[in-house]
Amino acid sequence: MMADRPKHIGARVQRFEDTRLLSGSARYIDDIRLPDMLHLSFVRADTAHANIVEIDTSALADLDYATWVFTGKDTAGLSMKAHQDYPEMQYSEQPLLAEGKVRFVGEPVAVVLAEDAYKAEDAAELVFVDYETLPVIGTMAQARDPSLPPLFDDWASNIIVQRQMKGGDLEAARAAAAHIIKRTYSTQRQAGVPMECRGVVASYDHADRVLTVWSSTQMPHLVRTYISEELDLPESRIRVVAPDVGGGFGVKGQVFGDEVLVAWLAMKTGRPVKWIEDRREHLIASIHARDHQHTLEAYVSADGRLLGLKADITVDNGAYSTFPFTSAGEPGMVGKVLPGPYDFQAYEATFRAVATNKCAIGTYRGVARPSAVFSQERLMDDIAKELGMDPFAFRLKNMIRQFPYKNVLGFSYDEGSYAQSLEQMQALLAEDVTEAAASRGSSTKRVGVGIACFIEQTAHGTPDFTRRRVPIETGYIAARVEMSPDGEVTIDLGLQNHGQGLETTMAQVAADALGVNPENVYVRHGDTLTTPYSVGTWGSRGGALGGGAVHLASLKLAAKLKAIAAHLLQAKPDEIELSNGNAYVRDAEQRFIAIRKLARAALRNVDQLPEGMQPGLEAEQRQDGPRDGTYSNAVHAAVVEIDIATGKMKLRRFVVVEDCGTILNPLVVDGQVRGGVVQGIGSAMFEHFIYDAECQPLTTSFADYLMPLAPEIPNIEVHHIETPTPLTPLGAKGLGEGGAIGPAAAIANAVANALDVGVSSTPLNTNAIWKLSQHLRGAA
Repeated sequence: MMADRPKHIGARVQRFEDTRLLSGSARYIDDIRLPDMLHLSFVRADTAHANIVEIDTSALADLDYATWVFTGKDTAGLSMKAHQDYPEMQYSEQPLLAEGKVRFVGEPVAVVLAEDAYKAEDAAELVFVDYETLPVIGTMAQARDPSLPPLFDDWASNIIVQRQMKGGDLEAARAAAAHIIKRTYSTQRQAGVPMECRGVVASYDHADRVLTVWSSTQMPHLVRTYISEELDLPESRIRVVAPDVGGGFGVKGQVFGDEVLVAWLAMKTGRPVKWIEDRREHLIASIHARDHQHTLEAYVSADGRLLGLKADITVDNGAYSTFPFTSAGEPGMVGKVLPGPYDFQAYEATFRAVATNKCAIGTYRGVARPSAVFSQERLMDDIAKELGMDPFAFRLKNMIRQFPYKNVLGFSYDEGSYAQSLEQMQALLAEDVTEAAASRGSSTKRVGVGIACFIEQTAHGTPDFTRRRVPIETGYIAARVEMSPDGEVTIDLGLQNHGQGLETTMAQVAADALGVNPENVYVRHGDTLTTPYSVGTWGSRGGALGGGAVHLASLKLAAKLKAIAAHLLQAKPDEIELSNGNAYVRDAEQRFIAIRKLARAALRNVDQLPEGMQPGLEAEQRQDGPRDGTYSNAVHAAVVEIDIATGKMKLRRFVVVEDCGTILNPLVVDGQVRGGVVQGIGSAMFEHFIYDAECQPLTTSFADYLMPLAPEIPNIEVHHIETPTPLTPLGAKGLGEGGAIGPAAAIANAVANALDVGVSSTPLNTNAIWKLSQHLRGAA
């Protein structure tokens, strides 16, 4: 029987949470309805940069229903403060409601409350705001122009922060280079677009002096902390609940001013207050992502060795900094990850965030790495082409192969399968490469193959955030595991589930350690009242750190169960094995006791416990990440077919070879990878948030902000290599963002391969492909 012990980690267990998610019984933020509730509608700025002359609410007096109106004068002093502790960084605050000035279209200027959501929206449209327009800073070039006025009075310029990272002797690398290749690459601005928009509900109980806030968030504990600090309330009197969340993707991984504002309004009015974001609000005023420009200069030896790399990085950050990752986070991440999986010894990156009159940049799946890898991997192909080398061969010549490896910036990479993944991909694409080469003579149809290699730093720990000097401050995940008298297990977890199959995976981890079935494990999350303090779900930390915390807490509980079993079975604790719902004496399997009986002994029949043992079955663990995180690696490949006459591109094949260490649930991992790839395809080919010269948004609905649809998505093939890391308890690395990191680079390289052109920017929509293929139509 012991030999048949089930191994739940690594099994393709169907997701438990799907029962409620697919049956319509899940509870999302808009499902929350409270008695006597007021509904909120924002009055948002319709000009990008202006002084507020007057806010006229007189038209509301003619309505036949009650309304409550609040402006920046009412909320004066309340703001979002997101500052990274760099002396080079210019500091700003974003008021909850604009005070005297607006700095982007969509910035909240006032709120109207009514007893019906539709009435609140109708009333908000009657509020008239008189603006005195100001000059707009609309481009990176304008933001870097010292002759143009800064967006904030006490700033010296519109460069929010500019810093540098370097390692090795770059001048020596340049002097030794036989080839110097310089290119500029850019990735467009886009939105996060989860299926469910954001929302906040708040209620204040005056009797108990308890504020309860429901928010569609990835970080309920940090929301609680920020509300506490801003409203000067004890955290013990604040409860933040994240109900079911219809997609987060990092968009919901920051604290927003509206969460503080709705909480303040609930206290101010004495009634529950609810706000649900509509799609236009999400697109213009939630957060944006990407909008990068990178100029890279590579120094390469005559035999194709990468000797050094110089990078100049600019990110259009928009008007404000977001909490807690700040405006320095996006460009700093590019500088940090550009060395990628390649072995070279000289590097210098100058990176900056600039302020413009646009919605702020925040975290979105991949956090700068899709842009960094786009530039990194386009450069690898451009170098290979200039040297006359095969793109696979050039990469393999420069790939890191010995681990652990300390890169040029001093970051330590744990064990990976960088070269092995690329070699496997090369074999998988052999026929496509042959077909692509054969299509070069065609004047009607071209086939292209492109690859992208990358590593993903995951499970970033507290030391990493201390080094960055960001207000996030910590990186651990906490788990509490408890067994009730009937032997059922409850996990209270500081992670938040928003589509990752978290409840299933964590149940598998606990079940393995405790000898029960995953179906007997109940995972609770998203409620600060029941879950231990944690930073939330982001940065690919769920399996590696959350799973590690559950595993170690479960082992503590298992040790107590074994001690009780040993006492009752007259054996030694190290002779006890937990399996199939029983505690067995090893090598004497006829001697066993049901785990539920051990649980009852621990909690009810405590006279059966060993002498001196305290009643109870509960354990808690906080699992922090290693100093430099743990590194997953992957290779993505795209096969495209382009119709020369029309510029229409078909994505025929997308292949992933990935290594995330120990795989906790292959079904969940495959879903994570495929979902990320679809988002990456959107970044590569469709999504583009566009402003005009006056920073007026032009893509404010799905009529013009294009998303990938099912007919445009090929079957996404996923292949796994498992290289467990010694840096986490289960050997697992993170993978939540990896799927979204590689597609833009792989697709761009496939287009360049098909058309024999340089590709320097995204999105690669039909219009872009039409322009890139003009030389072939001219030849025809």
